[in-house]
Amino acid sequence: MSNANSQDLVRLLRDQPLFAEVTGLQLARLVGAAERVELAAGDALCAAGAAASALYVLAEGDAVLVTPAGRERAIESGHCGAEAAAGMAEYACAVTARTAVVAWRVPREALEEVRSQCPPVAAAATISLASMLGGESIPRGAARASKPAAKPLTKLAAAGWVCATVLPVAAFLAGGALGLPSQSAMFAAILTVVIVMWIFAIVDEFVPPIVAIVAVLFVGLAPASVALGGFASPDLMTMVGVFALASAMAASGLTYRVMLWVLSRLPDRPFWQQSTLLLGGMALSPVVPSGNTRFAILLPLYRDMASGLHLAPRSLAMTALAASTISGAMMFAPMMATSKASSITSLALLPAQLQSEFSGLFWLSAAAVAMAGLLAFHFGAMRFLLPAANPQPLPRERLRTQLALMGPPSFAEWMAVGAFAAFLVGTATVSVHHVRPSWIAGCVLVTLTVCGVIGKPEFRQQIDWSMIFFLLGMDGMVRVMKHLRLDDGVAQELAGRFGFVDGSVGMFVLAALVTTVAIRIALPVSAGAVVASVVLVPVAQANGINPWIAVFLAALFSDMWFFSYQSGVSMQAVASGMTAGMDGRRYVAYNLCMNAARVALAFLSIPWWKWLQIQ
Repeated sequence: MSNANSQDLVRLLRDQPLFAEVTGLQLARLVGAAERVELAAGDALCAAGAAASALYVLAEGDAVLVTPAGRERAIESGHCGAEAAAGMAEYACAVTARTAVVAWRVPREALEEVRSQCPPVAAAATISLASMLGGESIPRGAARASKPAAKPLTKLAAAGWVCATVLPVAAFLAGGALGLPSQSAMFAAILTVVIVMWIFAIVDEFVPPIVAIVAVLFVGLAPASVALGGFASPDLMTMVGVFALASAMAASGLTYRVMLWVLSRLPDRPFWQQSTLLLGGMALSPVVPSGNTRFAILLPLYRDMASGLHLAPRSLAMTALAASTISGAMMFAPMMATSKASSITSLALLPAQLQSEFSGLFWLSAAAVAMAGLLAFHFGAMRFLLPAANPQPLPRERLRTQLALMGPPSFAEWMAVGAFAAFLVGTATVSVHHVRPSWIAGCVLVTLTVCGVIGKPEFRQQIDWSMIFFLLGMDGMVRVMKHLRLDDGVAQELAGRFGFVDGSVGMFVLAALVTTVAIRIALPVSAGAVVASVVLVPVAQANGINPWIAVFLAALFSDMWFFSYQSGVSMQAVASGMTAGMDGRRYVAYNLCMNAARVALAFLSIPWWKWLQIQ
């Protein structure tokens, strides 16, 4: 788009009474979403009864509106399709080009975002539509707000409910037959319900952990202080603080500004756009030891970038950008002790000398082959499985116009920048000041709320409370498992089954793969990695293998997942709506490729470990 076109669009939007009260940021979002369309005389802009998908702002030419009663009226307001801006489900009037028309199409999604932040837009659109109708009533079908239809009970969902009813009973009886204590057998049954609900997706992803916690309390498997321990732990403050920070970065317009600035300076290639999110997540990994936290920070930037690039849902470009975001949150996690909570915990299983040796950069050196290999596999998979191309040249002049519309950074943006910097610096220097990251996140939350950057509406609507309950529910399930000493039971049961290793590192890698993948079928990432480490460290020591290799392999293989419920980041992507815009088949192929890469790189690392003499 030329600079003249950008300025014309800004002038047209500013002249519309609909947008008289929008801010510079909101106007910039509308400019970024608008598409130029050309129509010949007689072409339809809006069809009565059709879904109200866009507002049209006329730049050149004339159009005629036909009311529900059949009267024709010339468009004098400079726009048509006000039903979309008012939030109505369907167009009430038909609009046809009388002459050749040049118009700007503003999609409903962009209008809804602006309308939610600036309610006068909806009122102005309703008044505009009423004036065009001139006293005629709006058809009832058009007047209703669009609501998602209730999901019918599919055959797959029905099968899921049957399995959720039958399999837990079978699990309880099997546990008794194997000699498990009744409490352990009962927990196995509850865990079976959770897994079945996730596999068949018969309820929202955050519901099964809540069901499990309620069931545990109902049958008395653990006291409330254990089952609900996550809600009394510092992790709650960490999650709320980080989600509030991500909300502030998005709501203030900071991520939108950063996205515009980055896109206007990077080469106009999908590779650079995807790499920005991937490398951003990797840069966060050493100081933010939670994949869910890293994903929450990256998500607003991903959304703004996908919107700014006008990526079509389920397109290769959208899927590739989403895959880079998810990988950015996960890929670097096993490469340093501080990048994964389970690695920090498992490090305590090593002898004191090895703890000191691997707590710093030597862990990164030992994992160098795996890190470089995962990057290479990622870019190779993107090249062959998700070969995204730019749908259209990047409109750099429009990007600069949008940046100009936003003006200088606002107070809220500066506060978000300061909070983000304070959080990163604070978490990176914990060893110096000894303040826990949870309290740093709490200070960030207090600062944002006291300064008014996060108000009541944002605190209620923008923070992903369902994901917080999901993560805390998972934490409660892990606490119950430890309370019942199921982790020790699993470790003791498996520890005696590794005689085939016989001092071979290659066989040990195979044993670590099978053990970790099997444990991860039932346990989440962090708990699965810790339990796998508990099992594998003694096996490594008994076979003369450096026990750090056991901890590293447990961290590496625990990131493999085949069902969404096995990965907290994947579940977060589902909850955020990211996966709805992806090509599921292509992304599954990409994920399987990265799973295979982790296995291959574990074996390829063996010569490197021998050279470093850590075998």
